[in-house]
Amino acid sequence: MKIGSVLFLMFALFSVSCKRDKLKDEKEIFIGDWDWIYTDATLGICQNMTYSVVLNPTTENCEYSISFEKKGKVLFFKNDTKVNEFRVVFQDFDFQYYCFTGYKAFAINLDNNQGTDPEGGIQGCISNDTLMIDIGFPFYSDGCSFYSNYFVKH
Repeated sequence: MKIGSVLFLMFALFSVSCKRDKLKDEKEIFIGDWDWIYTDATLGICQNMTYSVVLNPTTENCEYSISFEKKGKVLFFKNDTKVNEFRVVFQDFDFQYYCFTGYKAFAINLDNNQGTDPEGGIQGCISNDTLMIDIGFPFYSDGCSFYSNYFVKH
């Protein structure tokens, strides 16, 4: 195999493995910094003792934030320290979901992870100033607990 063919094949594989969606057009709504304000949590589902609590920076003694970059990256922060960074790959956008009027539904695979890893994606609803994540950061639903995480843009 010629060197040119090998280089082309390596470039093609690298391009596919690094897929990310730039945040443009309607997806520009994500661009910016989002601060966690609270989480509605439903707990005890598997124990047949379901109850609800509200988590917030005061109850958890912790602050979370998310930053979406136009080039298609998302960064997750805990107490102003970056804890993770991923490429954004939209699985779906503005699809039929239970979002409030004026919100758009989204499903994002992080680093193009399409498996069942609970931290491999985020899903929820977004408006110009509010981001609700019901699958993903900072609290992850697991079947026995369900979290709706709310962020505001600053």
